[in-house]
Amino acid sequence: MHSLFGRYARKHSRALVCAAAIIAAGCHNNNNTSGYGIGWVTLSDTPGDFTSYTVNVDSVTLTGKANGVITAVATVETVDFTKLKNFSELWSSASIPNDTYTAATIVLDYTTANIAVMVNGVPVKATVVDTTGAAVTTQTINVTLDPANPLIIVPTYASTSAQRLAIDLNLAASNVVNTGVSPPTVTIKPFMTVATSAPDTKPVRVRGPLINSSINVGTYTVYVRPFFDEVNSLGSLTLFNDANTVYQINGTTYVGSSGLTVMSQLSAGTTMTAAYTTYQPTATPSTTAGIFHTTYVVGGSTLEDFYTQGLEGDVIARSGNTLTLQGSTLQLNDGTSSYNEANALVLLGTATIVTAEDNTALTGLDYNSVSVGQHIIARGIYELPASGVVTLDATGSSSTNTGSVRIQSTELWGSLVSSAAGSLVLNLQTIENWPVSSYNFTGNGANAVVPASYAVNTGSLAVPAGTVAGAPLWVDGFSAPFGSAPPDFDAFAINTELSVPASLQVDWTSAGTTAPFATLAATGLTIDRSNANYSAGVIRIGSESIDLNSLAASPQIVPAPSPPTGTPGAAGSAGLAAVFLPLFAIGNLSAANTTSITVYNTFATFAAQLPVALVAATPALHFVATGVYNRGSNTFTASSIDVVN
Repeated sequence: MHSLFGRYARKHSRALVCAAAIIAAGCHNNNNTSGYGIGWVTLSDTPGDFTSYTVNVDSVTLTGKANGVITAVATVETVDFTKLKNFSELWSSASIPNDTYTAATIVLDYTTANIAVMVNGVPVKATVVDTTGAAVTTQTINVTLDPANPLIIVPTYASTSAQRLAIDLNLAASNVVNTGVSPPTVTIKPFMTVATSAPDTKPVRVRGPLINSSINVGTYTVYVRPFFDEVNSLGSLTLFNDANTVYQINGTTYVGSSGLTVMSQLSAGTTMTAAYTTYQPTATPSTTAGIFHTTYVVGGSTLEDFYTQGLEGDVIARSGNTLTLQGSTLQLNDGTSSYNEANALVLLGTATIVTAEDNTALTGLDYNSVSVGQHIIARGIYELPASGVVTLDATGSSSTNTGSVRIQSTELWGSLVSSAAGSLVLNLQTIENWPVSSYNFTGNGANAVVPASYAVNTGSLAVPAGTVAGAPLWVDGFSAPFGSAPPDFDAFAINTELSVPASLQVDWTSAGTTAPFATLAATGLTIDRSNANYSAGVIRIGSESIDLNSLAASPQIVPAPSPPTGTPGAAGSAGLAAVFLPLFAIGNLSAANTTSITVYNTFATFAAQLPVALVAATPALHFVATGVYNRGSNTFTASSIDVVN
């Protein structure tokens, strides 16, 4: 649910800094005759109506032209896909036989799934069933890669031929949610895409224990250990420091080389790190490779240590030094995690270490800096008292309790009331997608916080030109310290509809349709809202929902352009792999618990295939596009489209 690094996710094109030289793209020992190269496998999601979507990702196999089926990753990871809304996770730096791979198969295990949806503003665990109404176990997703962009692994030294394999689970296209029953039910038919480039510019998170650092070169190396994994190491990776990289290590903030210097002094093998990175393909004399540039790094005890557990969630109330969290996830030291539908508690104290994620301006933070409305990750001692309420003692009251709170980027949504230099007033509707009615602001200020006139300090930021009173705004930042409001919130990004990631979702009845589009061409399409089997259509921008039937005409859906040839990371640019390319897919349940999907990077090819795929035996059931919406022109520019038939 949270919008961690939301401002990065909203930058649909991101300048990539060209490295002066390649030192090494990884720490693998492959050579020209080993017969193996490297695939950087990442996992991400396209959001849906979920507060938790935790399943086991069992394996990835690839089908090569020469080798047939090979296993790329076989280490099971428990993944809450709702956490991957605004970044991708590096799952593995996998050693893969040299070949041209044209298809991938992913196995998901729902046997112990924890899937929760929001009902009347609170998370409720759902009953998970397959399309026959039976309990769900494993699901197999077969994906055919775009023939124009297969995964090509060639033999070179030191893994310089490494290629990215981006896997995305579309939650909106994969599930049908019924909140009309108690508990709600979720009928699943997983829809995943696999490509050699992502359809977005999300940061890539790289988690793992430190191996070594090289201050002179400006790098550090980790074993890849994704998600909450505390045991397995799925390859290794060298990460590149930039001059503006923000490091938060053991509760202290550094920038650039000073952070890398401190990192080099930490214990190798035991110090956990998590880096949020950009990915830059680079050219070598004969092949392509890539560099992961660090934007923001967390390391040491405030990330993870042996003595404390973690609790992540949204602060909906504070009484004295006790926080109430909604939609929280508990992380234990054995690598397991659990989502809490019920509220949880965090205890603060004067010794609690408080930091603000990816922020060098907020200094002198303490336990009173944590207030209602913030998304946080706390570390402390976990207990489950007789009351049954999950409680985390983050007071830092003992030598083994290094209690800490990391304040995360938090997203507001509401309509503009008024603005002036350095400030604006919102009619606040949601915080972190939770309705504002979920929050008890008592104590945030000397006077009562009024959501209908929520005061935001914008500093040097300006409200985008042309924004009028009543227009929706999305604001990222941090709630003001407890007891200090007004202002109620400090902003570091202000976004309008034109710059916020959106989704366009259409459902047809269970009978489906073979004629879902009013227009279909190589340049775009429109949905036929008059189709007899049309069930519902909505554009979602954060917490905002726009019913398609409320619009004068069906929106024109057009593909996002590919990066221009000649720019770093553009397809065909000096032989480089693309940083991102639009992605369009069609798929259906081809057999029991098995989905077959074909992906395309070219909209014209996709549009030509749609009439062939949408026939009586396999009609259109769901349509999900992600991108940005322009209300003025009624145009939806899609970076990805998934059609379920």
